[in-house]
Amino acid sequence: MKLPFLLMVSTACLLHAELTLTELGEMVVSSQKSSLSEQVDHQAAEDFARQNLAESLSLIPGISLQRTGARAESGITLRGFDLRQVPIFIDGIPVYVPYDGYPDLGRFSIPDTGTIEVAKGISSALDGPNALGGLVNYYSKRPEKPLEGSLRVGAFSGCGQEANMSAGGIESKGYWQFDLSWIKQDAFPLSGDFRPVPSENGGQRENSWSEDWRASGRVAWTPSVDDEYTLGIWIQRGEKGNPPYTGNDPAIQTRFWKWPQWDKDTYYLLTKTALSPDNTLETKFHFDRFQNTLESYDNATYSTQTKPYAFTSLYDDWTAGGSAQFDNRSLTNTRISAALHYKLDHHEEMNLGKPRYTFEDQTYSFGLETEHDFHHGTTVTAGISHDWQEVNEAVDTNTGAPINGDSVDSWNPEILLKQELNEDVTAHFGYARKSRFATIKDRYSYRLGQAIPNPDLQPETANHFDLGLDGKTHDGRYEYSTGLFYSRVDDAIQRVDGVAFTPPPVPKSLFQLQNVGVVDHYGFEFSVNAKWNPILESGLRYAWTQAENQTNPALKVTNTPENEIFLFNKLRLSENFCLIPSYTWSDSRYVTTAGKSVGIYSKMDIKAELSISAQATLGFGVTNLLDRNQELDEGFPEEGRSYLINLSYVF
Repeated sequence: MKLPFLLMVSTACLLHAELTLTELGEMVVSSQKSSLSEQVDHQAAEDFARQNLAESLSLIPGISLQRTGARAESGITLRGFDLRQVPIFIDGIPVYVPYDGYPDLGRFSIPDTGTIEVAKGISSALDGPNALGGLVNYYSKRPEKPLEGSLRVGAFSGCGQEANMSAGGIESKGYWQFDLSWIKQDAFPLSGDFRPVPSENGGQRENSWSEDWRASGRVAWTPSVDDEYTLGIWIQRGEKGNPPYTGNDPAIQTRFWKWPQWDKDTYYLLTKTALSPDNTLETKFHFDRFQNTLESYDNATYSTQTKPYAFTSLYDDWTAGGSAQFDNRSLTNTRISAALHYKLDHHEEMNLGKPRYTFEDQTYSFGLETEHDFHHGTTVTAGISHDWQEVNEAVDTNTGAPINGDSVDSWNPEILLKQELNEDVTAHFGYARKSRFATIKDRYSYRLGQAIPNPDLQPETANHFDLGLDGKTHDGRYEYSTGLFYSRVDDAIQRVDGVAFTPPPVPKSLFQLQNVGVVDHYGFEFSVNAKWNPILESGLRYAWTQAENQTNPALKVTNTPENEIFLFNKLRLSENFCLIPSYTWSDSRYVTTAGKSVGIYSKMDIKAELSISAQATLGFGVTNLLDRNQELDEGFPEEGRSYLINLSYVF
């Protein structure tokens, strides 16, 4: 497919410049503790018409958008690592799903306030367990005025509607911030090139409706400059349909599923106390609850449940825990920190009319880290953490017999060197060993009769090496970031097919999750941002990623395109009007470890913004402008050409 002329011209100019990335709303390469992190904020998501957390995160190089069509879920992979290996946090609080580690990021809208920060590979030893491939943290914004906020309403294809409100303010000894959002769609449109099949006649995608709302907020008391005590809440309510399979694999049975409940509540307390001028104590306490209902029906009428595969499944999960971190800065140019984390994961499941089963794990982590500034722009950070997990309760869901689990543990060292070559250029080199414990589902699930459980799964471990260079030129008008990475995963957990077969009359091949040996992840990332003049700003991001099973090359690493490109222009055509075309392209990717793949993903979007007044902005645009028929998961087509319009007001 040929790129539109406007994007081609700007990209050619970029490739002849001496620079590279960073601002897509505001995307910056920075350091938080020992991590190498990148950021994306709400404005970037708005500029490029990204409606949820998964789509917003895919603006960062090395992160690929993922769909799990069989469950109608959106997620990401980061340098080939999936959401089980890249935990999600809100203000430092884990919000993953305890059972399988896969939160549906399509259910997470992005508040108008705050920033998403991503650590790739090398994250701090103080951040807690299970960050095998990195971590994602959404940070709520602290308001800066006595009263500030925004309102937005919008509509989009498929009878889609949305509304958002944010408000916050500062007081003499505190601040507050609240956000509300609602989004609903009857069905998303398919491409005009989609060819009808028995389960899908084209036009509006069958059973693709969804509705989500979110309420979040924080109230903080700040008795002094160095002390802060914050109560926070994040409440989500969601429901969705599950579009049917449209592929031609006879081994895949068409599912007629609905999810009438996808509810998640997070409550937390954050404290920061200056014990002395050189000593600080931070604590976090949290409780997170996830309740979920899945209904499987006989056929596309979604009205009866009489077939053997029909059921109503209920999940009731919760996580409770906390952490404490102590920082000391009494030595010159040195920080010494220690952190302790604890969490209790509880999962209950049942099908209506069947027994209820309970699973429970405890996870601990203790970390030490020190950072020293050697002057002349040289900073070294070194640390180590010890993570361990214990099984409190587990059961074989076929027999009801209890399962005894052994405790597992892992040591995770890290070191990071940063060197300022001059006031505009910084280089870094880092190493970290990270680990992940297998989820409850990894160890105990029969996967609707498709799999054999494996309670003896050992932790995955990864050795990460990261080398990079970041800088800017011409008074900051041009910014760039480039880097190489290599990660070797030992005891990698992957699906292995054909482990066993069920007996006649209908024999079926079963799979199992196993520690399959060594998997290598390596690649190159490059990004550049150029503010050519007051009228034109352009950006290019490129990621080359390889992920290969060295022990058994026949087992493929999934959802990891080899090449991925994102291009954009921001054209300020007048003081009140801005045009933002963007283009995304990625290679074909494997979607099963057995080697099934989907084709190239290519999407042209265009967004326009008209400033009606100093406070009001009208936005309108088109996504998938060329109406490509394509998939991110085999048999589950993506949205065709879609239109959107919204009105925003800032006060």
